[in-house]
Amino acid sequence: MRIGLLFGTLFVVCALGCSGAGNPAPGNNSSSGGDGTSGGGSAGSSDDGGSSSGTSSSGSGGQGASSGTSGGSGGGASSGTSPSSSSSSSSGGAASEGGLVTGDGAPMNDPDTDYSVAPVTLTMSTFTVAPGQEVFYCQNFANPWGKQVDIKTYELDMGVGSHHMFAFYANGATNGAIAACPSGGLTFGAFTFTAQTPMLTQTYPQSVGATIPSGTGFQMMVHYLNTTSSTLTSSVKLTMYVAKPGVVTNHAGVLYLNQAAMTVAATCTSGCQSTGTYTLPQDVYLLSSDSHMHKYGTNFVATTSTGVTLFQTTQWQEPPAKVFSPPLHLTSGTGVTWTCTDVNTTGQTLTFGESAQTNVMCISVSIFYPVSDVTNPVIDTNF
Repeated sequence: MRIGLLFGTLFVVCALGCSGAGNPAPGNNSSSGGDGTSGGGSAGSSDDGGSSSGTSSSGSGGQGASSGTSGGSGGGASSGTSPSSSSSSSSGGAASEGGLVTGDGAPMNDPDTDYSVAPVTLTMSTFTVAPGQEVFYCQNFANPWGKQVDIKTYELDMGVGSHHMFAFYANGATNGAIAACPSGGLTFGAFTFTAQTPMLTQTYPQSVGATIPSGTGFQMMVHYLNTTSSTLTSSVKLTMYVAKPGVVTNHAGVLYLNQAAMTVAATCTSGCQSTGTYTLPQDVYLLSSDSHMHKYGTNFVATTSTGVTLFQTTQWQEPPAKVFSPPLHLTSGTGVTWTCTDVNTTGQTLTFGESAQTNVMCISVSIFYPVSDVTNPVIDTNF
C-alpha cells in the first residue's frame, strides 16, 4: 500500500483530535501485543495523500446501512443487529500495557468489544483493473450506526493488486457510488484507518479505541496496481467491531509525517537520502510505527532525538509494522527524524507523487494515544 500524503506540509493526523492531550500512564492489564503489519493508523491516503480533504461527501445516493448480510457489488454497509449505544468523551485513565494486536482475524474474546452488537462491514462496489493499469477509487459511506461509536477492531479484506487503502473521515457523508478519486492518488484527508497489505486485522489495546463522531461517515480510498497480464476484478471490505459503552478512555490517533516536496536527482544512481524532522507538540504513547515508500526506495529509518529507532526497513512494499508492547512513551518536544534512501535508475529527476512506479514518497506513520478532543480529528489542518 502507499500511504497518503499532504502537499507541502509535515503534519500529525489525529484520528480523534489532538489538541492538548494528557499523559495517562500505561496500566497493568494483560492485553498482549505482537508483530504484524499495521496500517498507518487509524493513518492515510490516496496513494499518498494530497491536497483534497476527505471530509466532503461525493457520489450519488447509494445504498444505506442494511441489516443482514454484507453489502454486495453495489457497495454498502451491513450489520446483523442494531448497534447499542457506544462511549466516549475525552481521553484519560490508564491504558493497557499491551500493544496493538495485528493479525488475520478479529479476536473473539476481547474484554472491551461489545459482541452483542454485530460488526458492520463497508463494502466498496466491484471494480476492474486492466493489465499494467494503476487506479485510485473512492466511495462514500454514511455513518452506519447513526451515532458516535468507539471502534475496537478494524478488519480489512482487499484483493490481489491492492497497494494501499484509507478510511477517511467524511463529515455528513451519504452513501455514494464508486468513482475515480477526485484528486487521484493525491486525494487525502484526516483518516481513522489505513493499510498497505491485502488483509489486516488491527485491535487496539485495553481502554484504547478510535472514535467515529455521530455526524461522521467514511470515504474509502483504494490504490491498485496491476502488474499481471490479466484483468483483475476486486472489491474492498472493511469490518468494524465496536467497544462496550464507556470502556474506551484513551482515544487513538495517527502521527503522519510526510516529505511532500522531496525529489531524487537523476545522478542518484547509487542512492541518495531524503530526510524530514518533526517535533512532537504533546506527550504520546506509540502503539506501532510503519513506513511508506515507492519502488525506488531501498531503505527507511525513523529515529527520535532521544536515540530510539522507531522503524527501519529495506522493503518499499508491504513492510511489516513495528508494534510497541508496552506502548512507547515520547514526551512533548521530542524530535522525530525519518530518512529514505532512493536509487534512481531512470535518468530523470524523480518527484513526489501518486504513482508507486514513477514517483517517490517518504512517509512515517505511527499510531498513538491519547487524543483529547474527539470532535477535532486533526492537529494540523494544512491539507
